[in-house]
Amino acid sequence: MKSVVVCASKKNRKEVRQFCEDLEKLGVVVYEPDIQDAVGEDEFFHSEKITKIVFTGYTLQHFDWIRKADVVYVYNGNDYVGTSVTLEIGFASALGKPIYALNEKTGDPCRDALIDRIVKTPVELIELLK
Repeated sequence: MKSVVVCASKKNRKEVRQFCEDLEKLGVVVYEPDIQDAVGEDEFFHSEKITKIVFTGYTLQHFDWIRKADVVYVYNGNDYVGTSVTLEIGFASALGKPIYALNEKTGDPCRDALIDRIVKTPVELIELLK
């Protein structure tokens, strides 16, 4: 069974959820970003130390999923990705993971250069996983 880690901004949470559900229905293991009840960048948890631990956990969890997944899929609706997705793209690239994306543009030509292929639908992604 093939697996995909999805990297996306919370700005696209509704579309990302549907994309992930469609992939799961097709039998793919999906590591979905925790953006449905996203924690804001300015969130504070009791102390600066605890806040740092929470955000470190989110980052390292996604890095672990990138290690485990067969491919990385960047859901860059409206040609946008944020800081976290930028880190995830760099990490995936360093690991030599195939990086697919919804759109050609991410808002930065350096990130754009790391995308291996544009894939518009879950069905098209499934074909690449075979």
